[in-house]
Amino acid sequence: LQNSPTPEFTATPQFTSTPELTATPSVPQVSVSVNTNCRTGPGVVYDLLGGLNIGQTAEVVGKSSSTGYWIIKLPGSNTICWLFPQHATVSGNTANLPEYPVPPTPTPSLPAAPTNFKVDDKTCNINGITLKYDVTVKLTWNDVANNESGYRIYENGVEIVALAADVTSYTYNTTIPIVPPPGSPAVFTYAIEAYNSAGKSSQKDATVQCQ
Repeated sequence: LQNSPTPEFTATPQFTSTPELTATPSVPQVSVSVNTNCRTGPGVVYDLLGGLNIGQTAEVVGKSSSTGYWIIKLPGSNTICWLFPQHATVSGNTANLPEYPVPPTPTPSLPAAPTNFKVDDKTCNINGITLKYDVTVKLTWNDVANNESGYRIYENGVEIVALAADVTSYTYNTTIPIVPPPGSPAVFTYAIEAYNSAGKSSQKDATVQCQ
């Protein structure tokens, strides 16, 4: 008898799963790691139009390769603005985005004068040796400008300090001569103005009296 050949079994092919590909957004999107301003051009000299906050995403509609800025559409509006790129992360294909030319630098306008300038606190102590008042004054105000370089504060018309933008209080220590006869009030005036490269705002003043 001849031995019958043992049949060979064909192995069932094993199928390799197809990896799931993450779709690249057809429209580039941007998010930020820090709340970021968005302006009419690449820099603080341009008007502020809004901002992109942490957790938001916005459509990227253009780019400026020379400055690194992204041109975006603010969420929930049709406002187009230039986004500061330092904290921005862009997803999607940006190769075909149009290049935006840098807009002309706007002519600066005068800053708005601060409001509600007042003496928030003061102490007046007589120094029996110098025969002067040792005075501490805390001045406060509301910052209503969006284009100031800073603030200047004056005492009786003489500048005593220049402060940075966005500051809203200042504490000052000074001495004031006692006005004869004893008991007469010593009155002096503080004034504040906002300033930038275009000039300065009108001044606001507040009066201090020691007696």
